[in-house]
Amino acid sequence: MARPKSDKPWFHKQSGYWCATLSGKRTYLDRDYRVAAKKLIALRAKEKRENAGGTEWLDVPFATLAGEYLTDIKKRRKPNTYRANRYRLLRALKILGTSLRVGEVKKFHLGKIEQELTATHSPTTVADTITAVQSVFNFAIKYDLLETNPLTGYDKPSRRSRSRIIQPAEFQALLRHSDMHFRRVLIAAKFTGCRPGELRTLIWEWVDLENQLWVFPDHKTITTQRTPMPRIVPLPGAIWKLCSRLHESQPDLNHHVFLNQHGKPYTKDCLVRKMARVRDRAGIEKKGGENLILYSARHTFATNTVGKVSDFELAQLMGHTDTNLIKRYAHLNADRLRDISRRAQQPR
Repeated sequence: MARPKSDKPWFHKQSGYWCATLSGKRTYLDRDYRVAAKKLIALRAKEKRENAGGTEWLDVPFATLAGEYLTDIKKRRKPNTYRANRYRLLRALKILGTSLRVGEVKKFHLGKIEQELTATHSPTTVADTITAVQSVFNFAIKYDLLETNPLTGYDKPSRRSRSRIIQPAEFQALLRHSDMHFRRVLIAAKFTGCRPGELRTLIWEWVDLENQLWVFPDHKTITTQRTPMPRIVPLPGAIWKLCSRLHESQPDLNHHVFLNQHGKPYTKDCLVRKMARVRDRAGIEKKGGENLILYSARHTFATNTVGKVSDFELAQLMGHTDTNLIKRYAHLNADRLRDISRRAQQPR
């Protein structure tokens, strides 16, 4: 005869375990009563959620759950974060299809994504796509739509750290094969070390010509600062002169500083495609499997500055919240390494 349902564990003398009856079956909890009692509370709560329909999202298409996740991201995060996650999930759904249900998604499907993308995309893109899929499940758990994430622990490919810098001859070749408008972007990137996204979103309201500064009120690292502060970029003489000249024909504070040949602000994709075309015309090929990209100008700025100022000062120039990211540039400066080696070998 089955024992009546109880909120407390009962002792099974033959096994020495505290037990409970769940779904009409005996469940062995633990030999320790306190541990068994905690397990029973958790199991009862799970049973209650399941009986209340807590598994309804398992039968929903993964694409629908991904849509809920993106809606949440769009409301709470920056537009660029939303767009990046949307692109990644669309990339994943092209492989997984739109009929796959949430309860059917396994690590096998992440492996399928990795296999499909590896031939045509970088390890970083593959890893980011997989992370986006995992994030959908983390979102569902956070809001009690699901109880577990079946994709936790998947071994993603290591992200590739970009390290290529622009050599002087390469930069001159890029300038020669650029139109006047993109040439301004290249020069600004080289001499300020700004992120491409900062250059394309810069408006005249943020340009302080009197003090020779760019002041970005909203920037990439503002959410990681204890006290949110604007990013301030001091302008080298050449960039200040460029901005002064451009401002004469673009006085509107809401207008973007850097415009394409059509008089429109650059988009992210436009800058990527433009750089690729200019690079091809200039005959600049891959090195170590890495293409020269617009972001390489930022790496070049940092690499050339390492050793000239303190790591803290360089972090401020680069718009980093700490000096950890500066370490990635230190190993690229061969002259600095040679100087360290020379000093290390000097007699005491």
